[in-house]
Amino acid sequence: MNADTLRTILLVKAVEEQDRDGSLLTVAERDQATREAVRRWPLTEKATGTRLDRERHTWRVLGARAEELYARLAQRHPVVVHTVKLERSARRAVLSLLVVAFVAGFLLSLFDSRVRIEIVAFPLLGLILWNLVVYATLVVAAVRRARAGSAPTAGTSLATWPARWAWRRAGAVVRQSAFYHRPLAAALRVFADEWWPLAQPLLWRHGKRLFHAGAAAIAVGLIAGYYVRGIGLEYRAGWESTFLHASQVGTLLHVLYGPAAALTGIVLPADTAAVEALRWREGAGGGPAATWIHLMAATALLYIIVPRTLLALWAALSLVRASANVVPPDSLRAYARGVIDGDSLVLPAEHVSVTPYAYRPEPRSVDGLRRLLQAAWGTGTQVELQPAVAYGSEHDYVPRPAGAGVDVESLLFNLAATPEVENHGDVLGRARDARDTEAPRLLVLVDESAYLDTMQGDSSLEGRIEERREAWRSFVRRHACEPCLVHLAALADGATIEDEIVRRVRSSSRQVTT
Repeated sequence: MNADTLRTILLVKAVEEQDRDGSLLTVAERDQATREAVRRWPLTEKATGTRLDRERHTWRVLGARAEELYARLAQRHPVVVHTVKLERSARRAVLSLLVVAFVAGFLLSLFDSRVRIEIVAFPLLGLILWNLVVYATLVVAAVRRARAGSAPTAGTSLATWPARWAWRRAGAVVRQSAFYHRPLAAALRVFADEWWPLAQPLLWRHGKRLFHAGAAAIAVGLIAGYYVRGIGLEYRAGWESTFLHASQVGTLLHVLYGPAAALTGIVLPADTAAVEALRWREGAGGGPAATWIHLMAATALLYIIVPRTLLALWAALSLVRASANVVPPDSLRAYARGVIDGDSLVLPAEHVSVTPYAYRPEPRSVDGLRRLLQAAWGTGTQVELQPAVAYGSEHDYVPRPAGAGVDVESLLFNLAATPEVENHGDVLGRARDARDTEAPRLLVLVDESAYLDTMQGDSSLEGRIEERREAWRSFVRRHACEPCLVHLAALADGATIEDEIVRRVRSSSRQVTT
């Protein structure tokens, strides 16, 4: 998912979870945003194709909804903008930092005397050595990652400073908002905790890009300083050393400036005598600096500016790819199903786990169950029928956790049974309590097949049938769940699955009342 979209969704999610009374976003506004998002991204045949298609469609709807709600939040509480756009603030600081790097390079050109340029000393030689150390470090790190088969991760390097800066800024914004709106502060705190692990790799890549671009800017500033000052001053270029002799300096000049000389066609000193003539002696010596400034510019271009620019572009490309493919956290799927109305949008239920209690459904009921669930969530829905939990063995029932690949946890009861608090109620309570923590959404189904077959369609018993249905509805609702009563065997026999039944299945699987 796109990083900007995910960030907005996580903010709205945090607000909705912390703003139970609707002081930040009213229920009416949330419902309206949902309807607008569904109209903007209607359900099509393509959207219900593969799992990937369905997931993309879900994120599009959720993203459009979040954008609508975020606009309302930003208008009412501008502090929200500062929290959500921290990375954007870091991007605005890039230009300023590049200017600082350029000025720093320009000032480095002043380390030489007013009219002298040292051709084998700092600052150019120091910059080249520093960059070569950086390149060697990058190569070693890449080789180690290749051997370990791991992806690059954010470490403790200078490139991580944008991430640390953004985290400190987020903490300051949250503390500031707590003074005037506690629910908003709580929401921003939750948002920061959820977004930080996802944003850190992006900010690290952003820091790498800036690190390489800044290094190139320093080199550009250094060369620009030499050229600009050379317009108004007559530079002399030469060398001096306590330990090196002319022959050694000649070798160093060919190593350092050889590639640039080959590129520009400038001829380097051919022998030791020519090198010795460039040596500073009692204020004299050296030679005209124009040629050497051209060589220094070409050398900086080859060793620093071009490699660093390429590395910055690679980091920028990596940042773009990473920003376009951020993996949503698992908690977002449950949130998506909870906020998007099932009447308007079918969110994929890839895997439904059905556990019968004190009831072994007939094959016809099982066929009807599969037909109903696939009508509600798509033909690709997998229905897994668990072994029935025996009456009196309620402790054997363990709800499936959300991480087990289950989208819907379903309990299947028999309308013919009389609901009992110690038994049926215990199972319902276990499922409900698990759903409040880590289990997937819960669907409570009550199969009418066996009971209606017993009544054999006797119209005089219609009152008793309705009483039994009402008893089950009341019982399930007292346990903070919403029941869905269905004649499953009739569905297997080809009975039409009414839209109302499908709607009840979808809505029941989202509702846990309080």
